[in-house]
Amino acid sequence: SIASICSISTTLLAEQVTPKKTYQEPTRGFFLEHGTVAGAGQASVDLHSGSSFITAEEGRRSGGGIRLGLSGGELILNSGLNTYDENSALLKWGLPRENSDGTKKTPIYWSLLAGLGHTKIDLDTGGDVKQTNLKLGISATIKADAGLFTASPKIVYTDGDIFDDTFLELDLGAYVGIIETEAGLFSVGAEALITTADNRDNTIAVGGRWLYNERLNLDIVPFVFSNNDLVGIPGLVRLNVTF
Repeated sequence: SIASICSISTTLLAEQVTPKKTYQEPTRGFFLEHGTVAGAGQASVDLHSGSSFITAEEGRRSGGGIRLGLSGGELILNSGLNTYDENSALLKWGLPRENSDGTKKTPIYWSLLAGLGHTKIDLDTGGDVKQTNLKLGISATIKADAGLFTASPKIVYTDGDIFDDTFLELDLGAYVGIIETEAGLFSVGAEALITTADNRDNTIAVGGRWLYNERLNLDIVPFVFSNNDLVGIPGLVRLNVTF
């Protein structure tokens, strides 16, 4: 009938006008790296501010990085948020999720982590400060409905004028989607970064992520408890823009 045809046409038109968004959020949490990797050719830029109370360097308030999707992996060139991550390169290599016969995928996303960083700063007073860091580990992520859960054990070796140490880290993260509106998708999350390093405390972070559109993501982390606690609005702010 004419009424049925009009109803179908209206429904199809509404679906075309309001298509479901395909968000491209980064393959990281607030601090930790997920087991997922970006697709080949997918590039994004990270920027952060408000980190002066978290880093070891007084006055350091902002930084950023570049995330490049490769065939089977992801390369991150990063200005990090802690002492041993400054100016580092991290390679994430995605592991197969299929069974040996290739018939079924596991619900867990796995990736190997290998990071290297070296910093040399010439001081005005003469001399310089050097720091070299090596990181090896694995990251595993499970996606369940609106929730996402990550565990990432690593071993870290650092050699420098500031301190020398070899220690273990275990990063844990849990996130849940709250609501999707015309202004984007909102989620909240909590992370625990547990370390055996002599000169560092464990870190607890609680915040939210605003997926504003398909290419722009904003993390607002008002609570960070570590060597130096950060409690405030907006706190640590991290922006990710996908190209």
